[in-house]
Formats: sequence, C-alpha cells, structure tokens
Amino acid sequence: MDKKNIILIVILGVFVIFYFQIMEALGLYTPATPQPQTEIVDSTEIKPVDDYTTDSIETRQIPDSDIPAAANAENIKPAIDSIVAADTVVVETNKYIVTLSSHGGGPVSILLKEHFYRDGRKIEMLPNADAVTPDARFAGGTYSTSDSYFTSDISPGTYESKNSNFDITYTYQNDDGSAIIRHYRFHPDSYHYSFALELVEPGKMGLTGKYSLVWNTSPGVTEPQPNTDYEAMMAVTYQGDSFEKLDDYEDNRMRQSLDGTTRWAGVHSKYFASVMIPKSRDAESVTATGSIETIEYDGDLIDKKLVNVSIDMPFANVVAMSDSFYIYVGPLDYNQMENYEVHLEDILDIGTTPFIGWLIKLFAIPIMWILPKMYQFVPNYGLVIILFALMVKIITLPLSMKSFKSMAAMKELQPQLEGLKKKHAKDPQKLNQETMKMYKKHGVNPISGCLPMLPQMPLFFALFAVFRSTILLRDAPFVWFIDDLSRGAASFTDPYMVLVLIMVLAQYASQKVTMGGGTQQNKMFMYIMPLFMGFIFRTFASGLVLYWTCFSVFSLLDYVLFKKNKVKNPEVQ
Repeated sequence: MDKKNIILIVILGVFVIFYFQIMEALGLYTPATPQPQTEIVDSTEIKPVDDYTTDSIETRQIPDSDIPAAANAENIKPAIDSIVAADTVVVETNKYIVTLSSHGGGPVSILLKEHFYRDGRKIEMLPNADAVTPDARFAGGTYSTSDSYFTSDISPGTYESKNSNFDITYTYQNDDGSAIIRHYRFHPDSYHYSFALELVEPGKMGLTGKYSLVWNTSPGVTEPQPNTDYEAMMAVTYQGDSFEKLDDYEDNRMRQSLDGTTRWAGVHSKYFASVMIPKSRDAESVTATGSIETIEYDGDLIDKKLVNVSIDMPFANVVAMSDSFYIYVGPLDYNQMENYEVHLEDILDIGTTPFIGWLIKLFAIPIMWILPKMYQFVPNYGLVIILFALMVKIITLPLSMKSFKSMAAMKELQPQLEGLKKKHAKDPQKLNQETMKMYKKHGVNPISGCLPMLPQMPLFFALFAVFRSTILLRDAPFVWFIDDLSRGAASFTDPYMVLVLIMVLAQYASQKVTMGGGTQQNKMFMYIMPLFMGFIFRTFASGLVLYWTCFSVFSLLDYVLFKKNKVKNPEVQ
C-alpha cells in the first residue's frame, strides 16, 4: 500500500473516532436534546434468572435537588428521631453484599464482590448514600419513603443467599389500615435483585396520582484517573424503541425530562451501572438531575459530576396497587446485560458511530465473546491480545502477501510511470489511460495494497469501542508496571508512555522495512506518522496500544516471510 493510501486511512480513522468532537468544534454539530416520545410500545419482560412473583408494586425515585426538603404527607406518622440507629440486615449473595436499613426500608450499601478499587476494597455502588436507594416519592415529592421507619419481617443480622433466593419485606403501616410495603428478593448469582412496592389504602395517606422511583445516589469514582469516571457519568434511559442519554447541562446544572413509554432508566460511570427496570408495567416518563463542580485533584482541575434519575409510575385512586421491578447493580458487561432482553446492553454505546456503526458492532460483539473465552485458557489479557492479533494476522496473511506483491510490482514500475507522467503532463486523461494499460499489461492492481486494511480498520475501531466502553480489561494486568490494560497514559511522564514508545518504534520499523527508503516525502512520512499515532494513542486503553504494537510487529514479520518466499521462488513478483 502506498503512503497516500495509508495517510488517507489514518485520517479517516481519526475522523471516525473523534467525529462528534470535530464536528462540534467546527460548529457543524450541536448535541441534540432528545424529544419526548408518546408512542406506546408493549414492554418486553426481562428474561428472569430466577423470577420474583408477587402482586406487590415496586417504586424508587431519585432525590431532586430542586425540590425542598421532603415533608410528611397528611395522616402519615412522623419519622422516628434520626439519632436513633436503624436496625440493619446484611444479605450476601455470590455477586454482592447488600446492607438494608429499616429507616426507609431498603438498601444503603451494595458492595460488589468481584470488582475492587485499586487498594483492594470492594466497589461500593451506593457511595456516601444518605438515604435508602432507590427511594419512592409521592405527592409531588412532599413525602418520601426514606423519611419513615419500616418494620422488617426478619430480625437484624447477616444472612446468606448463595444457593437459593432470599426474601425480605419492610412494612410501614398506619392505625387506619393504610400501608406501604417494600418487598425484596435477592438472587445468588445475579447482578440484579427483585423489588416490589405495594400500597394498601393509599388514599387514606393522601397518596394518589403517581409516584416516582428515584435512584438518589450518584455513581462514585472507581478509577485511578477520576476525570475519566466523571466524564462518563450520566443518566440513560430506553423509551419506546430508542436509547437516550440525559446529559444536557446548562450553567453546570441539569434537569432533563422525557415523556413516553419508559422501559428502564439508570445512571452509570465508566464501568458500572445502576438501572431500574419496571417489570409489571412501563413507566410513563423519566427525569434526570445533575450538577457539575470544578474541583482540584492531584494538582489539576477536574469537573466533578453528580447525577440522579427517576421514573414516574401513575396510579388511580384505588384500594390497593403494586408494581414490580428488577434493579440491576453491576458492571458494564455486554454478555451479562444482554440477557435481560430489554436492550440494557445499549448503555455500552457500541455501534453508534455515524454511517459505519453497524459495521463496528458487527465486529465488536464477536470480540466481546471470543476474548473472555481465550482468557479461560490464557489467564492474562495482555497475552490474549497478542494471541488475538496473531490470529488476525494469520487469517489475513493471504491478503498481506498479495499486498506486498502489489507493492513490489508498483515499485518496479515506478520509473515507467514517471516516464508516462512526463510524456503526458498536459493531458491528464491520456495519462490515466496509459497508466491503466500499464497496470493491466503487468498484472498490477494498485488497490490490492489496501486489502489487508479492509478487515483491520473496522476491527480496530471495534476494539477501541470495546476497550473504551466495557469492563473487559479493567484492572487486567499484563507484565511489569502495566497492571491495568484499560487505562492509558495520564501524562507524558506516566510509565505507561513506555508502551506507547514501543508502539512508535515498532510502527517506524515496520514502515521502514515494508516501504523502503523511497523519496524524501516517503522518509518524512515514516518519521511523522508513528509520532502522530503515538500522540493520539497515548491516552487510549493500553490494551489497544498493545494490539497496534503487535499489528506493526506482525506486519514486519509478514514482509520478512514474503521476502524469504520471493528468494525461494523468484517468479513471485
């Protein structure tokens, strides 16, 4: 492949990866605010791991910073003094440890057992929670279930749910027979738990019209570079048949609502998500609130983001009602999330690149399947990436050989092509005709030099999307100081720049051998392009840098193999 084709492909790749940023900088693109949707679509029930059947209703709502402090609705008993410690129940499954409080009747802590901070502590999905999450809010936000104390049907203590489901019910009941009941079922091997909210004689408590289920605890920072977490934090929802992001800030404040059939809503950070999925019926709308504050971290200024989300569940003036939900609290893992069959995996934002997103997704899904399978046999993702790159190179070896053959033939024809350029300098049409005749006479296809890149480029973009959006490489060590293949270099003095430097040298060596000396322009290209790629790649996941390094090294080996084969078989031109 000649240098013009390589430059074109690289420029196209950079444009695709940074499409929205480039268009926005040029003033040709403005992030759109999603429009309310009114189309009613039948809800698709999640494929249960272990279904929770109950007639109860489940609801939770995110605390809204714009609403004044909640006050008890009329006829609702006042909450116990906050200085009284609430009885707690701890339930341990194979996936997480959840702590529940009678003050609000629900979870105040969820620790993931398989995912850790860099200091070894378990990831907390409800960091700094000051109330039960999710929270159910009524009467326009004037009453919240987190204001009241509930009675549990089991004694305080620690319980296990490692082999079978574990149920717990919290009840808040008045003397007049009205009640709010919160049911929970925890499953041994699932990242979701079942939740149901039941209302008995809600009219007696002044609870009519609708309630909001609010995820009132913002995601926390889990990564060594907090700015990457804050940048990724946002509220998301699936309405009708469309995945929507709620991330429209103005003056560092965000309050965004969408009306329409809401199949789920949640919040996520870079690698983790908390999602409320209505099971018995769809919600009618979703609201997200958030704020951004500039703070100082490690000598730099970063934007700290807090975000909550709520869904609205209407109900009539009835004697009793119930709603049920699945609450997913876990990693951004495509293979886990697609099992729910409600497009929960769309949170990963893979395949949204304009025009070619479908092609990237076509490559990304097999990648997310095959890499974990390879990891089962080779428990080091760095080695897995090297083997994967080698496998790709072996598959594309015939294309590489054809490419090198074409490049060699083009190099031999170069003097004759230069002669044609001089001869027909004033007649471009004639020059083109004579050039094509020469290609045909010598059996040269100038396009064949690009053949190895045809499968490589969508594959590379797919790897970029997978390593950026999923938890696959998080905290995955390789060798020496490279202990996290999901992170890039935080600065030019970051030790991870060593891997970037190796990539630059490998690419330079590959280009120097395969392209040869050539013209002065060709030599400049060999120096500038590796440096340009290193500058772009330095902040990418080091797993992607490792793949591109292997790509350059294996391309060099491909060429060595071609030259060796050419010596043995001189007829290979």
